[in-house]
Amino acid sequence: MRTRNKIAAIASTILVLVVASYFVGGFYYSATPYSQPAILGPVASVPGAAPVTLTTVASLTTMTATVGAEAVAQERMVIYNGEISLETSHIEDTLAKISALAEGYGGYVAGSSRSNYGTQATAEITIRVPKDKFRTAVQEIETYGKLLGENTSSEDVTEQYIDLKARLDNLQKEEQRLRDILTMATTVDDILKVEDELTSVQGDIESLQGQINYLEGNVEMSLISVSLTEPAPPFTPPGMNWDETFQTAITGLFIVLRGVIIIAVSLIPIAIIAVSVYYLYRRRKRKEKK
Repeated sequence: MRTRNKIAAIASTILVLVVASYFVGGFYYSATPYSQPAILGPVASVPGAAPVTLTTVASLTTMTATVGAEAVAQERMVIYNGEISLETSHIEDTLAKISALAEGYGGYVAGSSRSNYGTQATAEITIRVPKDKFRTAVQEIETYGKLLGENTSSEDVTEQYIDLKARLDNLQKEEQRLRDILTMATTVDDILKVEDELTSVQGDIESLQGQINYLEGNVEMSLISVSLTEPAPPFTPPGMNWDETFQTAITGLFIVLRGVIIIAVSLIPIAIIAVSVYYLYRRRKRKEKK
């Protein structure tokens, strides 16, 4: 049992000395003008490409709405939201096909972008097509690669559109009344007040007209956005630079040897003192026995 304890103590001492030698030698080695091997950082992981939301407006059924006392036949308006994400090895060709599809359906490309994450390429393209071609276009685009994700939802904006039209009609009537009042104004004060009010009303009319034009434009031309991603490259093990590896190993060996020498020389005074104390102690014990 004692022998095992001695062996364990000796092994632990040797291990501690080797580790200490490495750090001590490394400290002095870093202070010398020798070159050290470069350490490469980890390669950034390739994030997956996130899907892009698209908005498509189409009309469905017919309804009748009354604005004031006038009955107006109003076509129902619905906003369609969808997402298409494809994986393809031929991003450039796929972009060209989507662009040709939009032009063939009487639409156009609203925007596109390309980017790279490491060795993996991604792209996004947004097109507009007539509302009656939306479903057909989505189904055809889904055949241009491996479908990773597709989602559609709808939002009915008919009431919003009717409300905007009603407010616009009221403002236009108010504008006409102000113009009539302006022709009857006789003093400068009255003219300025009416013109200020007229300017404010005209600004509101322009704002409402812009919102109406936006909805009507989305009804006529549906929006489709597509996200394209290249397949992830197959795993390949990193190459081994044997010359650099051997040089690094030799450098580490010399660092350890340097540390051992530094520790050994540093412990010589302590060892001399310890041996002297032990010798005096043994000598005193002998004298006491006599």
